[in-house]
Amino acid sequence: MLKSLLLIGVLSLPCQADETLGQSEFRYRIVQGWAETALQQAPIKNGHALAFDQQGRLFVLTDEPRNNILILNAKSGELLDTWTARMPGAHGMSLITENDQEVLYITDTVLHEVRKLSLDGKELARFPWPQKSGLYANEAEYRPSKTLHHPDGRFWVMDGYGKDYIHAYDPHGQLTHTWGGNVGEVTDQLAHWGPHGGALDLRTTDQPRIVIAMSDQQEIKRFTLDGHWVDSLPFPGGNPRDVVLWGDLAIIPHLGDQWPKDRHSPGFISILDRDFKIVSNLGAPPARYQDGVLQPMKSEGQTFIHPHAVAVDSEGNLYVAQFASPAAPLLKLERIR
Repeated sequence: MLKSLLLIGVLSLPCQADETLGQSEFRYRIVQGWAETALQQAPIKNGHALAFDQQGRLFVLTDEPRNNILILNAKSGELLDTWTARMPGAHGMSLITENDQEVLYITDTVLHEVRKLSLDGKELARFPWPQKSGLYANEAEYRPSKTLHHPDGRFWVMDGYGKDYIHAYDPHGQLTHTWGGNVGEVTDQLAHWGPHGGALDLRTTDQPRIVIAMSDQQEIKRFTLDGHWVDSLPFPGGNPRDVVLWGDLAIIPHLGDQWPKDRHSPGFISILDRDFKIVSNLGAPPARYQDGVLQPMKSEGQTFIHPHAVAVDSEGNLYVAQFASPAAPLLKLERIR
């Protein structure tokens, strides 16, 4: 049931309606006014995560505890529903299918836990801080940022704001092992303020990979499913917050081009090919490679504020949730054909 909530100001973007973003075959324009009424009905503190369900509804995660979840008609931007899990630190959201039921896994950096919920907000399970790992003095050290899920039911929890560990769970929700952080070989470890988001890459069936957006480290890292480092791919001038797989492509939202050195610096979005080479930058000049090495990038500073999450619909349109961006916490980018 829709809630009548306080109005918040939704300011216009500095970009023009006919401004073209991106290069080559991946060019977009902002859909002006999209979801404006929805944001007046349900305030968003920070746009954190996005996901589509099987009906094509867009789920928006916010850390506004009065309405953690907004459900939108992606085409029109109409607010279909909203509910709260009373999660003040809601950060990452995975929408998956378990036993023929669609469910949400939501991480909370303030409550130090992961919750599993139905699409209408019913709590199904909680996964508290991994005390049995022996790696934490108390629950306050654990601040999970995102979960990744395998079709066989296994899942991984990234402690991106805590101690940078990756915790592996079996299909029954039991902790099996931990890697990253300061565990194991140096190459397998993860630096602090590192594993913010990422994806489980199963496109090459005999070489599955966990791809980790290392945010403040300005790179992504790829690991085997049991936590052994494969390679690192630098994104100088970027700040990869997540990795969204889209067929043979991948999409990375960069929170800011000088983050965390300058937390006011604007961000941009990169679209990458199968080899993780940038084929289009939205809100930034085209990527430039010299002898195969990506050169430093910088936002144009006219479109995005702090892109935190991206989702793609069946027509290739993009939806962007932004952190610390009250002027534009949600955007829709229409693909130009």
